Amino acid sequence: MYSERVLLSGEALWRSEGSVGGAVVPADGCVDLILRDGRVEVAGPSTRWLATGPDGAAGSFGFRMQPGRAGLLLGLDLAAIADQLVPLDDVADRRTAARLREAMTPLEAGPAPIGTLAAFSAQLAEASPWSDAVRRSASEATSARDVAATLSGSERSFRRRMLATFGYGYATLVRLDRAHRARSSLRSGSSIADVAASAGYADQPHLSREFRRLVGSSPAQFAASAA
Repeated sequence: MYSERVLLSGEALWRSEGSVGGAVVPADGCVDLILRDGRVEVAGPSTRWLATGPDGAAGSFGFRMQPGRAGLLLGLDLAAIADQLVPLDDVADRRTAARLREAMTPLEAGPAPIGTLAAFSAQLAEASPWSDAVRRSASEATSARDVAATLSGSERSFRRRMLATFGYGYATLVRLDRAHRARSSLRSGSSIADVAASAGYADQPHLSREFRRLVGSSPAQFAASAA
């Protein structure tokens, strides 16, 4: 069983219980703090689908941060952990790791106040105007050259900042956003042909290739599982 709660600033708290074989999770470009059996790990920004591990004895609990925000909290260049699952202590300094562990650990004991994590979420949103502007541009499929000229001055500095802040390049962010919109349309019952056209894919084969890499299934399989 899976459930999640979206906080006001866009981050999400999630809980998974009873999964013994793991599940396929589509790429979303986010970074998650994951608490399982007393251990806190960091799931780096995902650029391809991944298979999760089994839940712990009390379940698995996560704090999902919007793309481009987690580096501010972890003090880390996110490209170093893209598509990896690493112990929190390996990527954060001792003080930061202790604060995050203290905020996450009560989730495993049952219903608990989320004030600290909500405060982290608000701080991340306030400190992320650049990455939020990049995400808005990606959702509109604005060209990298135009975004760089507006937000970074040069394409080279834009590429460097994207890798450090998001963990991947701008073109990948556009692809992730496009796949997210396609998944939402398929869930709502739109046909595969309509989704390919409305989400901005060149054709249905293009949609299928992207889904197999980013979602871990074909569009038809995804639509059937979401029905």
